[in-house]
Amino acid sequence: MLKRTFALLQIPVYPVFLLCMLLQGMAISISGPFLAVYFTEELGVSAGTFGIFTAVTLLSGVALSMFIARRSDAGLNRRRLMVICMTFNAVAFAGYIFIHSFYPLLVYMTVFTALGAPAMPQLFASAREAVNASRSADHAMANSTLRSMFSLGFISGPLAGAALLRSFGFQGVFLTTTLIFLVNALLVYSFVRPAAAKQQSQKSAIPPVRLHRDARVLVPFLIVTLLYTGHWANSLNISLFIVNTLGGTAQNVASVASLCALLEIPFMFMLGGLSARYGSRRLMGWGMVLGGGYYALVLGVGELWQLMAGQVLLAFFVAVISAIGISYIQDLLPDLPGYASTLYTNATTIGRLAGSLAGGAAAQWVGYRYSYLLCVILVACSLGLLLWQRRSPDEKMATPLAS
Repeated sequence: MLKRTFALLQIPVYPVFLLCMLLQGMAISISGPFLAVYFTEELGVSAGTFGIFTAVTLLSGVALSMFIARRSDAGLNRRRLMVICMTFNAVAFAGYIFIHSFYPLLVYMTVFTALGAPAMPQLFASAREAVNASRSADHAMANSTLRSMFSLGFISGPLAGAALLRSFGFQGVFLTTTLIFLVNALLVYSFVRPAAAKQQSQKSAIPPVRLHRDARVLVPFLIVTLLYTGHWANSLNISLFIVNTLGGTAQNVASVASLCALLEIPFMFMLGGLSARYGSRRLMGWGMVLGGGYYALVLGVGELWQLMAGQVLLAFFVAVISAIGISYIQDLLPDLPGYASTLYTNATTIGRLAGSLAGGAAAQWVGYRYSYLLCVILVACSLGLLLWQRRSPDEKMATPLAS
């Protein structure tokens, strides 16, 4: 494992991508946990209105990301694209500093969030190309390491955000987020060489992929979307389940969330190590089984310690869909890293939105505990699709999911 990690660090520019992923996670999580408070207390809008704001800004980047992804694989300079998109991310969060009225902020954020959305998938795509250029086949390990750095930033970001909020208020939080995105853009501009873009522009024309007509990519897209729908429904309801059903406290909620987040990182490294032996498809299957086991556990738990123990299952599941999920799609489209990475990112975005809506509706109709029946059904559907999907020629060389 250490030898493989050291080999990845020797790949030119790959350490820069690791640092960018760490900062990307920090930038998002420094402000993310406090946005609902900002909108309801500072801007005076309802929680429902904030939900609409979140949905609109999430979906605004989906179509644009797909449009750009196709052109990035056809020869568009990824380095320049990442610098521009990261700069737009900074411009977007700067809007919170200067705009203090809801509707102008909604329009502003919808536009600039969409323009900044391709940054994350293009980071993954650029890292994939760097690994390919080094003649390494350790793609899943590379993605797992990248995703673990993002998670590390996501864990440390809220702590930094809370300190900034106490000392400088919301303006300090948003200014810091803006500066981190600018630092990321500067890192890419300074250290990522455009040689990869030149090499990319010399590729022969690649036939376009139509998502709605090609089951080879449509099925994985649906699998990731369904899994993220269940995951986000859990994220929405678990805190309320702990407080209202198990009689826990806000501190118990924080302990459960922190335990899961801490376990995710070593699981991501472990999965990167296992990927060379078992393949991303089989690991996806394992993750679904353990994720379904966690959701079934929640249906029957009566004590907080049981839920805490179940975080081992949840952390493995989240590590799989976060770190292996992108490799699962990238491996199906090795010549289209930008399109594959964007496909994964958009699936997670749609899943997050659907999970928020479906999870809230299920909790209202059947209660917090039995809302997890929805999660179990979604995982079962995903596993059924995975087993049904015909494997590509590349996948036939890997060990099958079920003998």
